[in-house]
Amino acid sequence: MPSAAEPARKLAGTARTTASLRARRCIRGKAPGRHTVARVSFIDEARAAFRGGETERVARLAREELTRAESAGDIPAEVDALCMLARVAIRGNRLEEGSRQAERARTAARRAGDPGLEQMPLHILAAAARMSGDLPAARVLTEEAIAMHESLGDGRMLAAEWHNLAHLELNAGDIARARGLFTTAREQLAKLGDDSMLPELALGIAALRTVDGEFARAARILGAVARALETAGRVLDPDDAAEQEAIRAELVKALGESGFEAEHRRGSSLGLAEALD
Repeated sequence: MPSAAEPARKLAGTARTTASLRARRCIRGKAPGRHTVARVSFIDEARAAFRGGETERVARLAREELTRAESAGDIPAEVDALCMLARVAIRGNRLEEGSRQAERARTAARRAGDPGLEQMPLHILAAAARMSGDLPAARVLTEEAIAMHESLGDGRMLAAEWHNLAHLELNAGDIARARGLFTTAREQLAKLGDDSMLPELALGIAALRTVDGEFARAARILGAVARALETAGRVLDPDDAAEQEAIRAELVKALGESGFEAEHRRGSSLGLAEALD
């Protein structure tokens, strides 16, 4: 597990720059034109708003960006806007709508002939399939996404996909494979020096502790995750939020509501590093 000594104050800034850095990598070696500047600005603002839970604002920004992109023939920006609309729909539990928007984004990316543009649409399609309970489709999409991230050398997205596949395997009952994938994701992000996903990584550990019967410890980890997110001013993405709720339900069943709340409060006072020790 990456060091969590000071995750909270670093989470927000790191998470908010990741998508814009990816956009900048896509146009490396070219002079940043007007469309590129607009695209990076949209990614920065919409990503930060989505992480902060400002769903209505994100939807407005994405609709405006989609109109601008379609008018300008700016396919990369069109893909970004459609992906944001997909994520908004999925957060609202409108999974079919989210999948449709992500598929539109993937089609646009293919039209551009840029494999890098397909990364986020594919990631979203896999998440939507997992949340809908279609584990076979989710596995196929996730493994396709993993292959794409590997071919493009995107280590962070690769770690995120391993993490998602771990949850999928855990839900399918393959605990050993899930355990290995969670570990691989943590090691990859530690190698990259990227601590922006610490709450998500901790959530994976809580899921494993729950399966292992370490209910009190799992509840404390959830408390620490909640504190880290609150301090950073962000919320989990929809698929991780769904996993968090599923873990919480299992822990309440095992500990009782009052027992869970007591351990959760203890965890929120410890912080991530102490809760994981």
